Amino acid sequence: MVQPRSKKYLYFAAFLLPALVLYSLFFVYPFLNGFYVSLTNWDGLTPRAPITFEAGAFEAQVLSKIEKQADRDYLLTIYQQTPDGTAWSRLALTGSSRRRVERILSKVGFQPEANRFIGFQNYADILKGKVSESFYPRSFTQNFYTVTSLLPTEIKKDGFEKNFLSKLTSLERSVFENYYVEDAEAWKMNSAYGEFSLEDMIWLISEIDRDGLIPPDSVTAFIDSVKKASVTRDIGAMNALVDEFIDRWNLSFNSSLAVKNGANGLYSLGEVKVILAAKWTARGFDLGVIGFTAFFAFFSVVGINLVAFLLALALDTGIRGQKVMRSVFFLPNVLSMIIVALVWKMLFYQLFPRLTGIDLWLSDPAKAPWLIVLVAIWQGAGYYMIVYLAGLQNVPTDVTEAAKIDGASSWQRFTNVTLPLLVPAITISLFLTIANALKSFDLMYAMVGGSAYTLGTVPLVLDIFFDAFARKHAGLATAKAMILFAVIFAITGIQLYVMKRKEVEQ
Repeated sequence: MVQPRSKKYLYFAAFLLPALVLYSLFFVYPFLNGFYVSLTNWDGLTPRAPITFEAGAFEAQVLSKIEKQADRDYLLTIYQQTPDGTAWSRLALTGSSRRRVERILSKVGFQPEANRFIGFQNYADILKGKVSESFYPRSFTQNFYTVTSLLPTEIKKDGFEKNFLSKLTSLERSVFENYYVEDAEAWKMNSAYGEFSLEDMIWLISEIDRDGLIPPDSVTAFIDSVKKASVTRDIGAMNALVDEFIDRWNLSFNSSLAVKNGANGLYSLGEVKVILAAKWTARGFDLGVIGFTAFFAFFSVVGINLVAFLLALALDTGIRGQKVMRSVFFLPNVLSMIIVALVWKMLFYQLFPRLTGIDLWLSDPAKAPWLIVLVAIWQGAGYYMIVYLAGLQNVPTDVTEAAKIDGASSWQRFTNVTLPLLVPAITISLFLTIANALKSFDLMYAMVGGSAYTLGTVPLVLDIFFDAFARKHAGLATAKAMILFAVIFAITGIQLYVMKRKEVEQ
């Protein structure tokens, strides 16, 4: 019996409509609402309908501008004047009531200062490089010393030749070697120029140390002023400071001599301080949020798929204990990423330093990005090993046997038979690893947390989290999230298109 077409349409609608409703409710509406938030300067807290209004502002900016009496009456059922008449306070709002109040306020042009519509300004700021410097890849100059700091008593030789000594003129080098003496492992300050001993020459005069005639704050201010004159190389200012200090406190001859000697010693140190501050530098490169996200995505995707593929090849050879080994390799994927991160964090901070003698692991900016990639590979390879293993076991044996009979070598059978038939497994594995890498959050949050910016290990999702909840820039954070969505959609879409074509070609 042939069913009427109308009944077929009815069955189709009955099957499809619930899915469309749920899709609209849990994806389309949140997505559109998020897109609207990205067009505002919302701080994440301020509602579009304020909880309280100052009385004069409410009447002048809202009530007086409402055109429809029905809207005015409805708003007055939501906002009620406080007993003292100085403010208007609203009731709790939910659902349609909240949307209607927001619509009324929007009609009269009212917008809270921290929840205003600003159009595509957030997107423009992101694309034009106007958000935080840590968001973008950048080169920078790292200064190892500043003129306001105490001179280091010991400078390790590691990197010092490259970062400082090689940049000095012969005159500057002679100045430096006047204050520092070289030994096997470090440059050590000449004991005759100890900054603390020079300061003690001033602090230990009888008027200060024994009689207590001079307030400590005045002595500290005098020493700080001498140090400032030393780094500006203003001998006149330094001499004036010394004379003024001696005359003001009517110092004895011996005390005056001690103050002059101490001040002259501190002034002489300014010479080497200026050289250290100007020349002891190194060029560095910060990946930034964008750079680290790309770095992590590339190396974790390549690493996970490569390790998973090699494990699958090894376990597809029929070696003894392969079932146990599958379980062992898959086990890390069963664990929560937070647990994995905390376990590895403990290893990097407690076990590895004792085993290797290297103190800095996860807290070293040069190692941290690679260590995080390593943990991601360790945790994720087992899952994709199963995907590749399933693909390998679905390769028809008669095809490989026919190729073997035709005289194809093992490498030729792998490249011309096995690998082309594995393209569907490679497609899904690449799709999932790319999407997951670009959305990665929990691993970095648990392993490095708030120190991620210092270590240069902030992925885009973690930066969005800090923007929204720490810096109170929810509108900007949502704009970044929308851009991330577009990037993931574009990259995975291109990847699927290319790989699907290869499946068809094969």
